[in-house]
Amino acid sequence: MKTKYIFLFFIFGSILGLFGALFKILHWPSASTLLTFGTVLNVCFWILLLWKTFTHPSLRDFMNK
Repeated sequence: MKTKYIFLFFIFGSILGLFGALFKILHWPSASTLLTFGTVLNVCFWILLLWKTFTHPSLRDFMNK
């Protein structure tokens, strides 16, 4: 998976989280659902980013120096 697609998880997760918070403040329906999906996408972003970072070959060379 390319890094730019991993960052799309962060962007969409942040947008959903912000809209979920706005919906929660205004007491609109489906706020909890938006917050949940936003949080799940942000967690997926961090997991994929860590996986991509630690499986990249140049990191191994850097850590072995």
